[in-house]
Amino acid sequence: MGRILIVIPAYNEEQTIVDVLERARQALPGADLIVINDGSTDGTQEALCREDVPTATHICNLGYGRTLQTAIKYARRLRYDALVKIDADGQHNPEHLSQLIDELRTGDWDLLIGSRYVGRGRYDGVPLGRKTGMLLFSFLVRLITGQRIYDTTSGMKVFRSSVFEPLVQWHFVDFHAEAIVYLSLLGYSVGEFPIVAAERVHGTSMYAPISHITYPLKTCILIFIGVFQAALSRGKKRQ
Repeated sequence: MGRILIVIPAYNEEQTIVDVLERARQALPGADLIVINDGSTDGTQEALCREDVPTATHICNLGYGRTLQTAIKYARRLRYDALVKIDADGQHNPEHLSQLIDELRTGDWDLLIGSRYVGRGRYDGVPLGRKTGMLLFSFLVRLITGQRIYDTTSGMKVFRSSVFEPLVQWHFVDFHAEAIVYLSLLGYSVGEFPIVAAERVHGTSMYAPISHITYPLKTCILIFIGVFQAALSRGKKRQ
């Protein structure tokens, strides 16, 4: 489907980044690749230098949203047809990437989410705190857009170039439920494709125990900000 860019955001992932890079290259050998090093303070940068991989480096940690926006701006500037995003912690199986690209093309999606739950339609084995949040986010997305999205927080996504421009018009905090609502309300097609993800083995998750309370609250606010941003974007188009 034309030129594809694999993007791997990384923050303190020195133990896993090399393996993820190698597997991503093998999974989509014809794609280009870039790592966004979001101000890592461990040996991530040194590992990337040894791999001789194109890298954009934030001088400090700017967060997930800014990191992905850096990648989207890069993909838009160099006129890629699609951007594939996977995490650097080793939880995603890069072998799914070619399947996602095929589904993006045949399903004519603008945003395709690698979903851990859509295949089963439920959240078996998910800890209660996370499960409650997933159910809440899925409910709100369906309430607002009319579409059920099971895995609103998946880090494996494919973006068609059609959504590059709208996604750089606003600052998104985590590019999860808020971006899904925003794009859906603007008329872009959002879908899910079943994947299998492993548990994190190395590094530290961005979700601390207190996040079972703070993250749902933050995400609910962000979802409604996404609704507001979509309304403003529609207003700009009419002017």
